[in-house]
This record gives sequence, C-alpha cells and structure tokens, in this order.
Amino acid sequence: MALDGLAVHALVHELSEALSGGKVDKIFQPERDKIILNVRNSNKNYKLLLSVNPQGARVNITENSYENPIVAPNFCMLLRKHLQPSRLVSVTQPEFERTVVLTFECQTELFDVVEKKLIVEIMGHFSNIIFVDEKGLIIDALRQVDYTTSSKRQVLPALPYELPPKQEKELFDGDFSDIDFTLDVRADKYLTDKYLGFSPLISREIVFSATGQTDTRLAEFTQAQQEKFFFALKLLKETLDNNTYDPCVIFDGKPVEFYYRKINQYGINSLVKQYETFSEAIDAFYLEKDEQEHVKRLSGDILKVITNAQSRIAKKIEAQRADIAECEKAMKYKDMGDLITANIYLLKQGQASASLMDYTKDPPEETVVELDKSLTPARNAQRYYKKYKKAVTALEILNVQIPEAERELVYLDSVFEELVRAKTSADVDEIRTELSESGYMKKSQSKKNPKKQKTYAPKIPSVVSADGFTIYIGKNNMQNDHLTLRMSDKHDIWFHTKEYPGSHVVVAANGEKVPDSTLNEAAEIAAKNSKAGTGGMVAVDYTEIKNVKKQPGGKPGMVIYTMYKTAYIKL
Repeated sequence: MALDGLAVHALVHELSEALSGGKVDKIFQPERDKIILNVRNSNKNYKLLLSVNPQGARVNITENSYENPIVAPNFCMLLRKHLQPSRLVSVTQPEFERTVVLTFECQTELFDVVEKKLIVEIMGHFSNIIFVDEKGLIIDALRQVDYTTSSKRQVLPALPYELPPKQEKELFDGDFSDIDFTLDVRADKYLTDKYLGFSPLISREIVFSATGQTDTRLAEFTQAQQEKFFFALKLLKETLDNNTYDPCVIFDGKPVEFYYRKINQYGINSLVKQYETFSEAIDAFYLEKDEQEHVKRLSGDILKVITNAQSRIAKKIEAQRADIAECEKAMKYKDMGDLITANIYLLKQGQASASLMDYTKDPPEETVVELDKSLTPARNAQRYYKKYKKAVTALEILNVQIPEAERELVYLDSVFEELVRAKTSADVDEIRTELSESGYMKKSQSKKNPKKQKTYAPKIPSVVSADGFTIYIGKNNMQNDHLTLRMSDKHDIWFHTKEYPGSHVVVAANGEKVPDSTLNEAAEIAAKNSKAGTGGMVAVDYTEIKNVKKQPGGKPGMVIYTMYKTAYIKL
C-alpha cells in the first residue's frame, strides 16, 4: 500500500502535533505483530497503533478496539518495564525513509532521566519494531535478525542500531531541472526510481495530472504537458513543506489505496472518500480491509461445502440423465413381450433366440428376440414385461428427481452469490445458519442447556427512494424468506432478477401507488444485487407480494410468482 516516504512524512507531522509531550501510561500487544501505546496528551487519550504486519505495516492513531491476551508477550512486558510510564518527546522521520522514530524520556532504576527510542521500520515483509537505549544500542526487537537471515544488517540485543541501507535515490528537494524528457521510459517509473520517498501511486498521480494517463513515457510529453508535470511536482513539494494534507481512501467495491493527499487517477468508477486526519484514513482503510479478510477466512469452509455439494449434485444429475437414456431404450421390452405373446405357439422352452414376424410394423418385418433357455415362452414374455415395468417406474422417479436436483443447484448458486456479496462476519454467520437449517452443515453444539429459540427476525437493509418510499433488500435467502413471506404487506411491490439468483427487493407501498421512478430505482437495486449485476441489460420481474408464494418443499428464498411484469435495466 502507499505508505511511502512522502506519506510517512505527513503522518509523522500529524503524530508529532497530536502526541509530542504526551505521557505513555499503558502498553498492549494484542497480536504478534501489533503494539498499542496509550498516550495521554492535552487532556485527551490516544491509542497509537504500531503494526509490522507484512500486509499492513503502519503507525497511526486508532479508534479501533483490540482484544488483548491474558498473558502479555515478552516484548510487551519489556516495553512496559522501560516505558511505562514515560513521556513521548518526539516523533521523527530520517529524511524521507519509511521509518518512524518515537523518542521517549524515561527514568532508570536509579531515577536518572534518559532517552530511549522505539523505531518502527515500515518495509513490507522486513517491517520491524526495534527498541533502542540511550547509547544507541538495541535492547530488543519484535523480530530479531541474525546472520542466517541477513548478512548485511543484524538486529540483535546489545548491537548498535543502524538505519536500513539507504536507497540510491535523490532527495525530493524541489529542483527538477535535470529531468530528461528525451528518455523513452515511463514517466511514473522514472519518478519512483529517481526520488526518495516516491511510491508507484504518487508517481502515477503526478503523470496523470500532467497527461491524463498514468503510463505516458517521458519522450511523449508535449511542451504543455511538461509544464503541467513541473507544476504538479512543485505543488507536491509545497504540500510537504507547508504540511497541507487532504487524506483520502479510494474504494472500488473494496478499499484499494489510501494517501495523505487526494488521488484522482482511478476515475469516476471509484469512490474517493476524504477524511479529517491521515490516521482516520489509514484506520478506515485497514478496518474495511481486515473485515473483508476476516469474512474471507470465515467463509472458506462454507465455500467448500457449497462447491462440494454442487459437484456432487451435478454428477448425480449426469448419472440420472444417463439412466433416463437407458430407461428409454428399455421401452422396447414391452414390444418384445408382446411379440413373444403373439407368437407363443411357435416357441418352445430351450430356445436361445427366435426370429419372429412383427406385424405391428408397416410393412411387417422379422425381429430376432433373445430368450432364456431355462424359461418357458410365457415366462420369457413375463421377464420382458417386468423389465419394461421396472424401466417405467425408474423413469417416473428420475423425472421427479432430476428437476429437484436442478432446483437444488439453483439454490446453491444463490447461496454462493450471497457469500460473494457478504460484507461482514454477521452476513457470513447468517449464511452458515441457513446452510445448517438446510442440512448442508452441522449445527453448532452449545455446551450450555439450549434455551428456547427466539423467532428469527433479521435486520433487513433498506434505502429510501427519491420519492420517499422505503426499499428493502434481502442480503441472503434467510432474509429473503423473512422479507417476502413474513414482513411485507400483500400490496407491497416485490422485485427479483429473471432466471438469476439474487436479492429479494421489496418496496413498502404503505397503501399508496408507487410511482414509476421508484419502481425503476428498485428494479436497478435488484439487478445490481444479483448474479446478473455485472453489466449489460438485465431483466427484472416485479409484482405485488400477494402473487409471490413459497415454492412447495423449496429451500429458503425459493419462491414462485405470477401476474408479474418485467423491467429491463441497463447497468
């Protein structure tokens, strides 16, 4: 992510303004790679999060709550011993490196005042938190690095602390006169390789602001674009010098990036949300990202259950269709029985086969009939009739079982769509409950005495149309059932995509005539909240709730409806 050297510069300024001079009164380590310092400053309490998680290394003030272990880890206990209590003197950054230095004023056992540093290195998989004493020696590190890990730089207790090796890049000092526009290289890559603290994100943004594209090559710049390019670089330098920041998070269905200034390169299809402080932007980004990762982990076993069931049912249907083909071939057994019966006077026991004239054909033709030598002609006829009857019975059963299995596949497809659209752990829990009630997953066993279950009444998401009508959107089949069959009035308007799994959408009419604009709005919501909602023209059926019935013996969310109209929505 884009916590590059420039972003760290902005972050350090913000943290310094809020925390410098504050008292550290509590220290926690909720996870293996996270430390939280409670800092009180100017009559306010702050939670400073230090994370070296490779997927989210950062330093920021957080409002999120973390569950702490009963027994604090050793590194946390060490920090408590040295820094609790202490005063946070300063928050600094070495030039534009991705390193945050927290300097604390604390007392030794002999009550001498000394300065100790907590250094957070934000370097992806090599991120680390290093605790350094007043002499610059390492007291300990969250991740110790010895010779087996790195031959260039060791991070071990009692060794002097050294900054990570510097990159061979120039300092971003405001002099851009040496930029060579004759080079046939991408301008964004050129900036990233040239200036210390530049990430691909900010490099692309500078190029985008000059050319309207992110991949323009230096040799392709016009004179006007060169001037815009220089202006964008100077403006960037001014924001850093004047500490004028405009933090934002870019969403494209999920959090994509965050930065200390507004980013425009993602276009109109993305949502750029701005925040008052950079810490708030970082917190919001990782809260959403972590929730999505958590949902993904929670839904892993559910996805396995669904895919296994789909595979099993698809194989079953394939085998049943093969059985139907065999049963249809067995229809000839009745003809064989009839042929033996019609010519029984010509047959004798002990024959292996007989060539008989079939007068039902036009013109009549001879047919060879296989016989069981151990049976009489009459018994051979009965044997064929039994095979025919067995085939007829099997065909009747298969003609019932195959549609049932196909409906089950449709249901599982709808659950899969629910899982794709699940945004929170609560959404996943509802899907898990649905699959448990439907017999696909085991119900969780509580050790306590089971209490009387409350009536299921989920909280259905809703929006208000431009005309003031409430539109409800079921997020899963349990909610769809509750919304359509229990919660809604018979005159409310029900929407669902034609032939695609998706949300039940209901407009609460409240005894009024629902205007076309609200109907169109609801149809669009139904289209977007379905498997068909990826673009193009989507057919959405709608009718009054009184015309929607539970599918007999159907799974949750499976309904049949009549007296409907169809709207075509272009996404």
